[in-house]
Amino acid sequence: MEKNGLDLYFKQFCSKGFFICLSVLLFVFAAASAMAQNDGEFESTDPILISEAGSTRALAINPDSWTGGLPERTSEIFAPGSRVMVFVSNVELLRGEGGNAFRVFAADADGTRYRLTVEDIKSQTRDAGFYALTLRIHDASGYNGQPSAKGEVLIWVSWRGNTSNRLRLRLGKSGRTIRDATLVAAPAPVKPPVQAERLTSGGDRKRFMEQAAFGPSDTLDFRLRQIGIRRWIDEQFFKPYPTIPYPNFPLKPFDGAASCGLYGTNPEVDLCHRNHYWNYNNTKWLVQEALYGEDQLRRRVSWALHQVWVVSHANISQQRGTQEYIEILDRNAFGNYRDLMLEMTLSPAMGEYLDMVRSTRQNPNENYPRELLQLFSTGLYMLNQDGTLILDNQGNRVPTYDQAKIEQFTKVFTGWTHCNNGTNPACPGAVPGIPNYIDPMFLVFPNDHDQTVKALFNYSGAPNSTIAACTNCTNDTNRRTYATDSLNRTLDNIFNHPNVGPFVGKLLIQHLVTSDPSPAYVARVSAAFNNNGSGVRGDMKAVVKAVLLDVEARGSRKTDSTYGKLREPLQHMTNLLRSFNVRAGTHSNNVPVTPPASCQGRSDGVFDWIMRESGQDLLMPPSVFNYFPPDYVVPGTDILGPEFAMANTGSSFARNNHILNFTFGGLWFGQATGADPYPYVPCGTSIDRSEAIAWAAADATGNTLIEGLNTKMMHGTMSEAMKTKIRSAVNFGVSAELKASQAIFLIASSSQYQIQR
Repeated sequence: MEKNGLDLYFKQFCSKGFFICLSVLLFVFAAASAMAQNDGEFESTDPILISEAGSTRALAINPDSWTGGLPERTSEIFAPGSRVMVFVSNVELLRGEGGNAFRVFAADADGTRYRLTVEDIKSQTRDAGFYALTLRIHDASGYNGQPSAKGEVLIWVSWRGNTSNRLRLRLGKSGRTIRDATLVAAPAPVKPPVQAERLTSGGDRKRFMEQAAFGPSDTLDFRLRQIGIRRWIDEQFFKPYPTIPYPNFPLKPFDGAASCGLYGTNPEVDLCHRNHYWNYNNTKWLVQEALYGEDQLRRRVSWALHQVWVVSHANISQQRGTQEYIEILDRNAFGNYRDLMLEMTLSPAMGEYLDMVRSTRQNPNENYPRELLQLFSTGLYMLNQDGTLILDNQGNRVPTYDQAKIEQFTKVFTGWTHCNNGTNPACPGAVPGIPNYIDPMFLVFPNDHDQTVKALFNYSGAPNSTIAACTNCTNDTNRRTYATDSLNRTLDNIFNHPNVGPFVGKLLIQHLVTSDPSPAYVARVSAAFNNNGSGVRGDMKAVVKAVLLDVEARGSRKTDSTYGKLREPLQHMTNLLRSFNVRAGTHSNNVPVTPPASCQGRSDGVFDWIMRESGQDLLMPPSVFNYFPPDYVVPGTDILGPEFAMANTGSSFARNNHILNFTFGGLWFGQATGADPYPYVPCGTSIDRSEAIAWAAADATGNTLIEGLNTKMMHGTMSEAMKTKIRSAVNFGVSAELKASQAIFLIASSSQYQIQR
């Protein structure tokens, strides 16, 4: 993280008190430094940046003078904006993998960091095993301006989430010389190094369970050991879902007071409000599925899609409406993206949320078509297939569409609304007098659909770039046929746009694996979206496999400080709870209790206010841009870190407070009483600390406890500095139970744990 960024956070928060400062800096340091056995996949290794012999200066030359071999020494001093060629080893590229698989960073003597542009990569013709990277000495992110023309900078290379040694590069004849203990000389050896080809260890299984599920569990780990991650993914594709039945309450009129009675009158009336209008049952079901569901991969992908195709319960206020929206996500998580586009377009919840239910040719509404393009399919600007921006000759971004194009698309999405006619066979879920949130929207009044010509996207090979005006719309049957055909042809036009693969692919990588993926990673996922290997576009099974099995996703450790993602509040909690055999609550107001037999020893999943306080009100994102925007950059850095948009003083305190409750006995256990026969927290939630307590009891030094938790929670990547701090914190002669709780809390609240890497 840049120096100025730290100063900003210290000034803003540390003046308000020690604990506020400490809590917020957990997130800041996480962005700067922490972000900073499967089926025969090879372990990823650190690239090596080649130095001059006997020096910590990078071996670098003018690329125009390169003759194909490794030069003996650096040929010149480089100027900002110039091109330079450096050399890397200990990498083995996939077929088609190029310069966009690498990122090169520089830091000047003041510690300001720059992200350099990689223009090209060439393999050595005379020295096999080495690659030549051509760079441009400028800040590609534009965040910190340009490097100084005087003195030295440090440079290093990142590849597949791992980082190289750091070396010096001179940018001027005079200026500051960098003295840095982290510099590691790496002259070219006589024989090129051989990339390690050992199978990945249990650490990668842990990482995989955080990416493809809602956290590790002993049961899931055992299954992965049995069949491997590839077969497990295939198994998940056909797993029955949901494991826990949907809440499935019937529709109710919007006037809750008239339907249920005045809230607060008696428990039965309040229960009616809670079940039909509140978000309680949907979030309870969602959390229980995340904690205990056997359909983990579908649930994880569905949750990611919810954050792309955003609908908020705050605008629906109908339990069943939000549930039907979730079912669309579940059905299509492993289907085809084109089918998801159609189902979501006709979703009554989406129609209500983005106003399509009210859009007619007489009064067209742009909300849904605008967000369909901007957020759900193509994005605002034209993209290369690796997700990088296409620029015009002046270096400007090229818009995907303009206002005139939005107005053309808006015509297509007019006329559909709630199907409230119970006699219509297309709407079996309709209930008289109640908006139908169960069945797809219907052309109740077909003449409300715009029947004029529509000019759509006209990219190379675009299907249906123009939809002709209706020439025979003389009756409702013909009008419905025309409108339905126009809708499908329009969705085909959008679906086949070249932006969709890289746009959607990058979003899924961000939600499942890492916030700031390399362009090469995006390109491989985009290719899977464009063609699943059998000529099918939009196959979500192929896309999910491409995201989770990519070389940039796999490996037991990642050393690049920009790799990973802040665990969003839901995943932060479920990752911790699943790691420790989550169960029903064992305490109420710090008093041991026995949960009712009806709980079957399981958590009730009632986390709604926990998530709200932590910054993520489940199924109620504050806007169509989700709980956090996908292009959010961590303040004070150039690191793309969407989830950090939720990180603030309040959410930081809430995270730690809730972890504290989980790790020191249990959480909010509630017993039913005569006056309250439907407790909001009927079973509570706690973790099983017995294994950690046994580790603490067996070794007074704390080493067994720390190493056990290092493996269990951090797949063996805990830094030595962190181990030392935890060891000093828990070795006070207290009970083994308290030691275990302290250690779990310190790890779960640490920056190193809160970044999923």
